[in-house]
Amino acid sequence: MSMTLQLVPELETKVRDAAKRDGIGPDVYVAKVLERHLHKQALIVSELEANLLAQINLGLSAQDWRRYYQLREKLEDETLQIDEHAELIRITDRIEIANAQRIEALIKLAALRRTTLDMLMDEFGLRPSANV
Repeated sequence: MSMTLQLVPELETKVRDAAKRDGIGPDVYVAKVLERHLHKQALIVSELEANLLAQINLGLSAQDWRRYYQLREKLEDETLQIDEHAELIRITDRIEIANAQRIEALIKLAALRRTTLDMLMDEFGLRPSANV
């Protein structure tokens, strides 16, 4: 592919000088600079995407989930003690906060990938649960 760029004179001079220092033509110099820049941008996006995926995957430990379900069962059986009720509320609050943070990360990731939240959730097999 061929491309013509219109540069302001000052920038053209800088490009020509830099290319001359590197011992290459201005067109090759510009192509190399653009390639480095685009590669760097791709790495930044990849790092951001990795961070968002890590946030999406954060959650309670298996032990906390077991305790949550034990307490829920006691609640349904009406055998939940007062201190256990407070514990259930604390765990439920942590679940809600984690889910809100997960949704926020999903929204950012959907925007980064230029897709909708629904499509991204489908891609990840995520659907709201009626249990929590």
